[in-house]
Amino acid sequence: MTKSSKAKRYGYWIIGVFALSVLFVMYFEVLDIKKSKAATSSPSNTKEMTLNVIPLKRQNVELINQYIGYITPIKSVSLVPNISGYLQDIWVQGGQEVKIGDNLILIQQDEYKARLDAAEASVGQAQAAYNNASIYYQRIKKASSKAVSKTDFDNAKAQFLSAQAALAQAKANYALAKVNYDYTVLQAPIDGIVGNVDLTAGNYVSPSSSPLIKIIQYNPIRVVFSITDKEYIQEIKNNKETLFKGENIKLRLANNILYPYSGEFKFTDNEINRSTNSISVYADFANPDKMLVANAYVDVLLEKKLNDVYLIRQNYVDMSSGGNFIYTVRGGKIYKNAIEISGIKGDNYVVSANFASDEYLVTDKVKKIPEGTKVKIKQVAE
Repeated sequence: MTKSSKAKRYGYWIIGVFALSVLFVMYFEVLDIKKSKAATSSPSNTKEMTLNVIPLKRQNVELINQYIGYITPIKSVSLVPNISGYLQDIWVQGGQEVKIGDNLILIQQDEYKARLDAAEASVGQAQAAYNNASIYYQRIKKASSKAVSKTDFDNAKAQFLSAQAALAQAKANYALAKVNYDYTVLQAPIDGIVGNVDLTAGNYVSPSSSPLIKIIQYNPIRVVFSITDKEYIQEIKNNKETLFKGENIKLRLANNILYPYSGEFKFTDNEINRSTNSISVYADFANPDKMLVANAYVDVLLEKKLNDVYLIRQNYVDMSSGGNFIYTVRGGKIYKNAIEISGIKGDNYVVSANFASDEYLVTDKVKKIPEGTKVKIKQVAE
């Protein structure tokens, strides 16, 4: 066989292989089209999807949020003397209850009594000098200008004014001496309970000394706790005029018992703590039995009742940066609904929203189903 005939046969073979390849490709494309048509016309795909749902029921819910709080006195005073001297008597003991104005400590009075007596005597002298100067000045004023020279009149007036000023100065010195004398007796400036008293008669004290005793008001007493910035905004929305209106503030003590008295909300702090994104809340509690002690930690239970809300399991809520959503079926179609979460109760979110009476909550994962898609429902146990 010649080279020319061999080349022709090889060319025919290549052309044949190429033609068979084209036929195979066309065959499989036609087969795919038929399968696609069969799939689109299949009765199973034209069937509506069935979703598991539960009914949406409005209900009244008691919500309890728990916070860590600490106890602090509403008023506390560290007693420091206003004068210097030696302690003479201590009339108070540690742990004693005192009332405002009760005598607590006595500083030796001899020196301050002597100063007070001297100041009183100076007032008497100044008063006598003033009386004489006043009488003489009034007599000079009544005399005729021919009987009294202008120089005598001016001198009488100057003596009167000088005596008047001296009397005023003497009275001021007496008032100061009286104040210092009164400072020898230290009195309770508030009602409360006295802390540790570590004083001995004969100790020297002064205004620069450490506080002698500390008095703390114990009834009522204050509890401070913090809520998040989101909770604070929610409170503002719910109770614009009075925060925590209709809510019950209770305490659980260290021994795990509930404190018998409810608290009264007083005020919130004037700024957010940037490190915790929270704001402090102040509430006062009756404390007749002294069960609440300053600086102790307690659990604060904030109880509130929410009416006409929904309890929705947390795993049924789609939470994203765009908001919180649930999926419902209404009128045979699926819908995506934005919700507002008012709190948490157990495994459920407490949700504020408005749903139709014939609307159902979807319990299946349907995030990718377009809104408005027609579906069938199957009601399941809640």
